[in-house]
Amino acid sequence: MTGTTKYMAMFPLGVFLLPGEQIPLRIFEPRYKQLINECNETGETFGIPYADEEILKPYGSEVELVKIAAKNSLGEMVILIRGVSNFHLLNFKEKISDKFYGAGIVEYVDDNFTTTNPELAVLVKKLNLNLDPLLGSLIFNNAINLMNIAKSLMLNSEEKYLFYSMRNQAKMEAFLIKRLKFLERIQSQEKLLENNFSLN
Repeated sequence: MTGTTKYMAMFPLGVFLLPGEQIPLRIFEPRYKQLINECNETGETFGIPYADEEILKPYGSEVELVKIAAKNSLGEMVILIRGVSNFHLLNFKEKISDKFYGAGIVEYVDDNFTTTNPELAVLVKKLNLNLDPLLGSLIFNNAINLMNIAKSLMLNSEEKYLFYSMRNQAKMEAFLIKRLKFLERIQSQEKLLENNFSLN
């Protein structure tokens, strides 16, 4: 799918999801109520270009509607969405004909960032990170997917976007190592507090 393009409906938002991540959203604007109702009927995915203070950034998330969790008499909804893939935004039109919502063309990019960086591998094992819902922290042939590490760290959307938009493996690894070392310090402090508490 790398290098291919796709035209899709768009919902600009300050949210950035990596594949497999799920979040709830509250839908109340008429244009997005229309979009979600159509996706519910057709099963089509839609794009969320990452917007920072209403400025569209170059990358975004293709998502699918998992379910409509709640809906009121005004048609407002609480929905659950799941990340399918990430994309490079080529163009965006705020409103398309016969629809309230916008759409655009995206390009799928190569996200196969795997590493055998020994420092990363040691930190992942030491912190016992859950990199895979089925395999836990198992690492195949010492190769780790950088996106899986990022997902395990529970980063906020701004941090995930910063990480994803680096598009440089060495910089991405340095970013993750810094976050993992911070997490390691937090866990060490928590253990010290537990030990001190148990001694009193």
